[in-house]
Amino acid sequence: MKISPHYRTSILSKGFIAFVALLIPLIGCSSSGSNPVEGRQLRGGASGENTGNRVLARVGRQEISSADLRSRILARYYGPRALNGLIREALFVTEAERLGLRLDPEEVSQQVELKLDSILGSTSESRRRSLLKLRRTGLGEMDLRKELVSEVSQALLIQKVVSARRQVLEDQILDRWRSTWKERRRRVEHLAFPLGDLNENEIPLHEDWVKRTGRLLERGVPMQEVQERPPGLRASFAPISGEAWMRESELAGHPLFFKVFEVDSGEVLGPILEENYGWHLFRVVEERRSRPYSDVREELKTEILSLPPSDAEILAVEESIRMRIPVSVEKSAFPWQ
Repeated sequence: MKISPHYRTSILSKGFIAFVALLIPLIGCSSSGSNPVEGRQLRGGASGENTGNRVLARVGRQEISSADLRSRILARYYGPRALNGLIREALFVTEAERLGLRLDPEEVSQQVELKLDSILGSTSESRRRSLLKLRRTGLGEMDLRKELVSEVSQALLIQKVVSARRQVLEDQILDRWRSTWKERRRRVEHLAFPLGDLNENEIPLHEDWVKRTGRLLERGVPMQEVQERPPGLRASFAPISGEAWMRESELAGHPLFFKVFEVDSGEVLGPILEENYGWHLFRVVEERRSRPYSDVREELKTEILSLPPSDAEILAVEESIRMRIPVSVEKSAFPWQ
């Protein structure tokens, strides 16, 4: 199996992606003025040009220097933990070659785009703003994309190896059928409006807000666009939203909410007042009828095989691969430790 070079050189990938995802929103909060540590003297009064070491930040009386940062980077990204990550990658690449597994470039590309959207934003305007902030760090979209390709490729390859070695039991398939196709299901959007400690002046405002929100849902307005709190209500009364597949048996003991199975798909149920809690709104998005086990067994088995691997699964597969492939680490690998 031929693996592209970016896969084997992903030492910093996961840390880099997490760093960028946190950095982008923080950049906009930073001052556009002069560098707060620029021109400051180093410990002992020596200049950065003479020593190659300079102060990057001060916390009270404590100074954080470029040497401190280099030490942290070496310890975190060029130490035993990083080496173990490379060893794990090499083990899974070797096992994938043995099993004849290959990465699908289209699948890698799709997941990279999804991750880019989550980091930079899905609209052209949000992406433009995020990229402007990113460029202020000396990075560009291609840098981010390259690291994402590496991260996604690694994750998909590990998933393929683990899936190929999974043993799916009949009980697992039956359990999945019971929670999916055994009975009628409905995908339901839900908005809850807790009453909390509403005062007398807020109660009519709150109830009117719930009713207006229900009318918006009936018109097909997306859930995320109907949750704006009206003036006069405290922030603590923001609605709680969610979406889930619901089975008839799950709501059989709750006649107040079982009505979601009595309205047509696309319709809105509510407002429903739950005593000692608050108001509820439900919108039925779609319905799936039950299907016999024999009709969906192979489909469910494929779904189970395709599930993302757990940490325990990855560790177990890695240990079994190590039993066939010897791994040794040189004693001089980290002379500074």
